[in-house]
Amino acid sequence: MTKSLTAKVVALTAALALLLTGCGKKTESVGDGKDKPITIGVVGASQEQWTVFTKKAEEAGIKVEIKDFTDYTTENPAVKDGSLDANQFQHLLYLARYNKDQNADLVPIASTAIYPLALYSKKHTKLEDIPQGAQIAVPNDETNKSRALHVLAEAKLLKLKDGTGVIAAEEDIDTAASKVKVSPMDAQQTVTALSSIDGAVVNNDFVADAGLDPKKALFSDDASSKAAEPYINVFVVRKADANNETLLKLGKLFADKDVRAALAKDSGGSAVFVDKTPEELQKILAEVTASLK
Repeated sequence: MTKSLTAKVVALTAALALLLTGCGKKTESVGDGKDKPITIGVVGASQEQWTVFTKKAEEAGIKVEIKDFTDYTTENPAVKDGSLDANQFQHLLYLARYNKDQNADLVPIASTAIYPLALYSKKHTKLEDIPQGAQIAVPNDETNKSRALHVLAEAKLLKLKDGTGVIAAEEDIDTAASKVKVSPMDAQQTVTALSSIDGAVVNNDFVADAGLDPKKALFSDDASSKAAEPYINVFVVRKADANNETLLKLGKLFADKDVRAALAKDSGGSAVFVDKTPEELQKILAEVTASLK
C-alpha cells in the first residue's frame, strides 16, 4: 500500500469514527427551565404537593413538567439516560442500591421527608390480634422489602437472624422463632392484598390512594430516629447536574411552607420533614452504599 493511500485510509477511518461517535445518545445539560420544562419523574403525580410545587416553580420563573410513574423501576434509568432531568420518589437506601448495581452516579441534591413504613390490616384492629402463621404482604423490591422485614421485627412479629444488616431478605428470617410469614409482591399490590390476607406493609406512595389512614396503622417504624436516615426521601439528578443552579432552586422548593403543607396533607400527617444540605445527603449516601453487600 502506498503512503498516499495509507494516509487516505487513516483519514477516512478517523472521519468514520467521529461520525459514529456523534450517533450515540447525547445527554444534554439541564437548562434554565424557561424555554424547555424541567422534567421530574414521580410516583403519584396527582398528589396536591406536585400542584403546589409546580406553581411555586412557575412563580420562580421555572417551567416544570411532572411525569407520573406507577412503580419504582424506570425513574432512575430515565434520569441516567437523560429522558428525565430529575426524579423524586426514592429514599437514599434505594438510590444507593441502584447506583451500586447499575454502576450509576446519580446524586441527591435536596431532602424532602422520611415517611414511616407501616403495617395495615383490614382483618385486625390491634397488633396482638394477628394470629400465629398469619400472612403479611411486603414490597418485593430489595430495599423496601428489607425495611418492611425490619418493621415486622420491631413489631415482634418475626425474628431476624443475628448479624442481619441494613439489607434483610427472606433467608435472614428465623422462621421457627417468627409469628408471621411474609409474601413479597409488587409494592402497589400490597394494598390489594389487604382484602385477602392478614396484613400488609404498605409504602407511603400508595397509602392515600388506597384510602388508608396512617393513624390506624397497627405499627410503624420511628421516622425521627438516627437509624431512619437511609430512608430520607430525596430529589435526585445526574452527577453532572449536581451544581446546576436551576435544579438547586427547585430542590429548595421542597422546604417551602406551602409545599410542605401539601405534602403533610398527602401523607395523612405522617411525613417527618428533613432539612439536609446536598453535601450532607451525599455523605449519608456514601455511608449507606459502603454498608451494602
